[in-house]
Amino acid sequence: MGARAGAGNAAALNRPAASPGEGKARFLSALARRAFAPVDIASLACFRVAFGAVMAWEVVRYFQNRWIASYYIEPEFHFTYYGFGWVGPWPGAGMYVHFAMLGLAAIGIMIGVSYRLSAVVFFLGFTYVFLLDQARYLNHFYLIALLSFLLVFLPVRGVLSLDARRRPELRSDTAPAWGLWLLRAQVGIPYFYAGLAKLS
Repeated sequence: MGARAGAGNAAALNRPAASPGEGKARFLSALARRAFAPVDIASLACFRVAFGAVMAWEVVRYFQNRWIASYYIEPEFHFTYYGFGWVGPWPGAGMYVHFAMLGLAAIGIMIGVSYRLSAVVFFLGFTYVFLLDQARYLNHFYLIALLSFLLVFLPVRGVLSLDARRRPELRSDTAPAWGLWLLRAQVGIPYFYAGLAKLS
């Protein structure tokens, strides 16, 4: 037994150490396996539904409180962001049409109908509104723009969506883990730094 153990230890000592390149390749391979490992899609789908519902409600509030007119139509001057001076409100009733499209896109995200198109329309439409006036800046609006961009790519329509109901090949109870990682990071990072800012 002692001879065998000694031979095994000798073999281990004589085995060449992995090069830095091999170690990096193994790490990336393991990371890729974990990133694409299937996880329960429920949390991603519920986030999609909640996001769409809250955004649709926000659009309704803009109509009810006449914020569309008071923020974007009536003012003669807007404090645009550097490099985005060319972004301006739509003429005539264009801003009302724009917000109506935002509302429809939010509902599309919520119920998962033409989901990818709805997500693209909402991201572009909301980012346009965000860039219209620095005076209307809110941290949460910036976060909404980032989240809506992520939703364009996240695999979140496998359940609780009309797209999956109409197209069975889209149905799935799982999603790759990277989608959940990205969403957690995008929500967690701003709030982490916001917490640090409040401590200082």
